[in-house]
Amino acid sequence: MDVLLTLPREIGYQLIEAAIPYRPEWLIQTVRRQAEDIMDRGKAVAYQTAVEWLRQARTAYMRTAYIQSGQQAEWQCYRAQLMSTHGRKYKLMGLIKAGNLE
Repeated sequence: MDVLLTLPREIGYQLIEAAIPYRPEWLIQTVRRQAEDIMDRGKAVAYQTAVEWLRQARTAYMRTAYIQSGQQAEWQCYRAQLMSTHGRKYKLMGLIKAGNLE
């Protein structure tokens, strides 16, 4: 089980913020996995949580873009893949668009 699942949400978000400068790759993989698990199960009631995880992934991608070239492009590619894979999940697509995950 992932450590982030065992923590209260706010503490998990603090851990995420603290990890960005030191372990961005771990962070990106971890939060993507959390979001993808929710989206793949198709549980519409949990889509907002998935979008929160994606927002954390996007933040990590953007902050590391200054350190490692290509991270922003990688996020855009990943987002396009999500839109293609889950495009028929209208509630999820609306939340992603409303969340400004561009």
